[in-house]
Amino acid sequence: MAEAEQKRRLADRTSVQLIGWIACLMLSISLVYVFVRSMVNGPDEVDPWFMALQVTASILFFLYALRLKNKVFITANLVAIASAAGTLVLMVVKK
Repeated sequence: MAEAEQKRRLADRTSVQLIGWIACLMLSISLVYVFVRSMVNGPDEVDPWFMALQVTASILFFLYALRLKNKVFITANLVAIASAAGTLVLMVVKK
């Protein structure tokens, strides 16, 4: 139990949280960029398997964030899920 507490304390460090923030922001920004680009230029250049895997990964990461009760990860992954799913919908609708 003490080892689990120590690992949790490491996750609470500012430097570790900063890495989490950066990772979540980069994921969200990249998926929002693909979504916006798909709306403007059409979804023809987007790989549907890539987007499906991104949605799956974001959902799993979202569930993980819920388990940790990490508001940053929860918010970032909701944005990632919405933009990736939106891109998939655009791909279906515009074909």
